[in-house]
Amino acid sequence: MDLQLGEKRALITGSNSGIGAGIARVLAAEGAVVVIHGRNTQRCDAVAAAIRQAGGRALAVAGDIATEADCTSIGDTVMAQLGGIDILVNNAGGRASSHRTDGQAGPANPRWLETTWRDWLWTFEQNVGAAYRLIQRFVPGMKERQWGRIINIASAAATQTEPDLAEYQAVKAAMVNMTSSLARTLSHTGITVNTVSPGTILTPAVVSAFTHIAQQMGWNSTDWQEIERRFITELIPIAADHFGQPEDIGRMVALLASPLSAYMTGANYRVDGGQCRSIN
Repeated sequence: MDLQLGEKRALITGSNSGIGAGIARVLAAEGAVVVIHGRNTQRCDAVAAAIRQAGGRALAVAGDIATEADCTSIGDTVMAQLGGIDILVNNAGGRASSHRTDGQAGPANPRWLETTWRDWLWTFEQNVGAAYRLIQRFVPGMKERQWGRIINIASAAATQTEPDLAEYQAVKAAMVNMTSSLARTLSHTGITVNTVSPGTILTPAVVSAFTHIAQQMGWNSTDWQEIERRFITELIPIAADHFGQPEDIGRMVALLASPLSAYMTGANYRVDGGQCRSIN
């Protein structure tokens, strides 16, 4: 199927690794010009170079989009080089416990009552705040052209809550709600807004974290296939019988970014292998 993405310009935040890089690779393979973003310049350049080597078109910008100054700089760079974007994928995110600014390691999943308000604010800024700033910057151009696609990356945790994961679950739920509101605000503009909610996706960070958990539980931590099998049967039941790949998310994003998705807006699309137990 031709997704008609040739010449479309796409900014994918947090695309210098993991899910974001997978999204960028799929969009580039479909013909879009992709902007690789992340905090680390070298990693951004490496992902962009690999896409170009594969025959795609990519450029790289670096910065912390949780800050007003870096968002402005990134917007200026993209406007100068591409004249605007047609597709905005708000993928950058994370949670405070995985990015401590005080130099302390911190627990991977602090208990709900031990999660500080400072951590809530950090996680909100990295997810909702970053998306808000870029939406404000690029939507006016989309409205002028009467065409645009905004795809917000949430999480299965937005709709299926677990103990703890306090601020992360609430912030991802806020992104789902923000999508619905914005889709209605942008009615009759040619712009659609949707959420993609990944389940457990096999990124280097997931492999590292789950290997550590396997060690703590006394499992064989040198056999990844065994670790994956035990996780999906004992800890995170997944109907598809395996973890997802970044490109699994990329393919859903590519469909939603396509002109073929004009009748799809304001919705949350789960790509989780059946991990979520809810109907929707």
